[in-house]
Amino acid sequence: MIQVDANTSAEEPLLTALLAATDTNSPFLYGRVANRRSRDAPGEAQAARSQWQTDVLHQLYRYK
Repeated sequence: MIQVDANTSAEEPLLTALLAATDTNSPFLYGRVANRRSRDAPGEAQAARSQWQTDVLHQLYRYK
């Protein structure tokens, strides 16, 4: 999953948000990828879920 965002610029939401959209562990997985890509990721579960959902919506709108 980390390689998916190898070329994602710091100003863009991570593409991992879309790939993890059907996984029940998505906020956790998304947070791990964000941290590995030197992105800020909320540590609190609800904040992490909210950030992940926001990035999913941004990516869906972007590619619509």
